[in-house]
Amino acid sequence: MTTAAAPPAEAAGTLRPCNRCKEQEGTIDLRGAETVCEACFAYYVSSKAIKRLEALQRDPATPRLKGPGGQRRPQRYLVGLSCGPSSTGLLHVLTENVRQQRARGQKTARFEYVAVHVVDDTLSPFSSSSPPPLPSSSSSVSGSNTTEDPVLAAYHTHFPEANLLSIPLSSALALPSIDWTALPPVPPSTSLSPAQQLSDILNRLPSTTSRADVRRLLTRHLLVATAADRKCDALLLGHSTTSLAELTLSETAKGRGFSLPWLVNDGAVRVPASLTAQAANPSESKGVANSLPVYSPLRELFRKELVLYLSHASPALLDIVPSTEGSSGGGAVVSHRDLSIDDVLSRYFGEVEASYPSVVANVVRTTGKLLRRPNTADHDHGENGNENDVPSAAGGGNICGLCGAALDELGDERWRGEIGDTREEADGGLEKPKLCYGCERSIHG
Repeated sequence: MTTAAAPPAEAAGTLRPCNRCKEQEGTIDLRGAETVCEACFAYYVSSKAIKRLEALQRDPATPRLKGPGGQRRPQRYLVGLSCGPSSTGLLHVLTENVRQQRARGQKTARFEYVAVHVVDDTLSPFSSSSPPPLPSSSSSVSGSNTTEDPVLAAYHTHFPEANLLSIPLSSALALPSIDWTALPPVPPSTSLSPAQQLSDILNRLPSTTSRADVRRLLTRHLLVATAADRKCDALLLGHSTTSLAELTLSETAKGRGFSLPWLVNDGAVRVPASLTAQAANPSESKGVANSLPVYSPLRELFRKELVLYLSHASPALLDIVPSTEGSSGGGAVVSHRDLSIDDVLSRYFGEVEASYPSVVANVVRTTGKLLRRPNTADHDHGENGNENDVPSAAGGGNICGLCGAALDELGDERWRGEIGDTREEADGGLEKPKLCYGCERSIHG
């Protein structure tokens, strides 16, 4: 595991040089194999991320949209910013790489990006009025919502050249890509703000795990919708090896093991036609892709390596990361009823990462060997047109109405039979919204 090396014994004259540059003093133990200096360690972290971006740029499935003049523009990325150590490290790597390209005299960088932070206004709404609508590509993002979202204030200070945007979680209520009929109904009162309406929906869910799960799915929907709205070529997530291992086991425990290749591995995901049609003008609809590459450039780095990277950055960035995100162990557990499956696995892998990092890496490598089923909605989309793109209560499309993953209907029915799930459907003759087994468990318990 990468940790700060013990101070050299100067009295014994055993100053250890960096194993890579041979010039500076080696102060960081790199996974027990090398002792490197701070500069070489920063290059090690950034090179891991940039190599993943180069693979993305070489991927023939990655769309390359054209600018207003018909010329190919630099690839545009949307970066999901959770303000944790991983996404903060990714933002710093991208910012430094763009700065280095300009320092080398490049007129235009090889890529451009906008970082989006989804604010959970259901917990502590920053405004009692209706939140701003989903930003369009014509709106300015410089300084957007910073007066209402204090979390991004420090990020604007540390990353003045970056495009930072905050979006309230309650704006997901306006997304056509979610089948809201599958969730508890919104109260009929018109005096409630969107944040209060979504909070009421979440409070009707059966458990803490259910609420955390739906919040994560809504956040992912908002990121995909914003990427489609701003005509981005790819969505970049700040998942590290540790967080991918947590995601693997948590999604499996929730009943979404079938969709792991789409949730954990890099690759294109389906974008509903309702989002692409909403993002594009009729004259530009042919240029909007119906799939979006989702990549995790930091997937080969452990969370503790990224925390160490942030602590050695200049200026130090670890102080702007909330303490609840920066600490892997967390505080003492008073009641496990207040913890979601995600919280439990985060604590577990935080401890395993410290002593057995190879176990964490093996979980991600094993998941990486899983292949996506070929006859999914991604392939049906190109063959059957756009009729099955939008999940709806009418049951159109072989996808889940909440998470958007491909349905394994035979597998779900087999699993229900094995566990003896014979819950009666009292739908009054109406067709039931299509949900995967994991989303059905989250909503109905």
